[in-house]
Amino acid sequence: MDTTQFVIELTDKLAWPLVAVMALAMLKRPLEELLPLAKRLKYKDLEVEFDQVLQAVSRDAAGVFPELEQDQRSRLIATVKHLPNAAVLEAWDEVDVAAETLIRQQVKDVDLAVNTRYKTMGAILARQALLDTKKVKLFHELRQLRNKVAHAENFSVGPAEAVQYIELCLRLVEHLKTISDTAAESDSPLQAMS
Repeated sequence: MDTTQFVIELTDKLAWPLVAVMALAMLKRPLEELLPLAKRLKYKDLEVEFDQVLQAVSRDAAGVFPELEQDQRSRLIATVKHLPNAAVLEAWDEVDVAAETLIRQQVKDVDLAVNTRYKTMGAILARQALLDTKKVKLFHELRQLRNKVAHAENFSVGPAEAVQYIELCLRLVEHLKTISDTAAESDSPLQAMS
């Protein structure tokens, strides 16, 4: 076998592995950015559910390393970088939970399992004078923005807007919790506490 034949054979054998290595080198950065977003990875018999495993590990780590515990604001702001729409929806969930807690504390036998849950909640907050007019308006405006993110096709929020939305939601949540805590301390329904 002469040198030319040897080079051709070697090139033939190494062509696909070299293409694969070059492709991995070129795609390294995009793959690194996508990997944290992956919820499941399967290769032969190995299957990993990142989301479930990560949640369990995070809970365990929080008990061992208290400094790893993040407040809600920090966690939401960290989510904004890669998933601003998800951060907006999570921030609204905080408003939803705080508003429902206050409403259930103040209004007996209320049905919030309706198609217009958030409108109903806003109406109850206004009708029972649990929030003043400006805060009820803020509740409805935040709800409408949340609905755009959740339901409008191809609607995307920028990171700066997501952070601003989160800040407004968390202020409203804090206010709702303050009212709820005050009512729990007095152990009687509130009237016009806003």
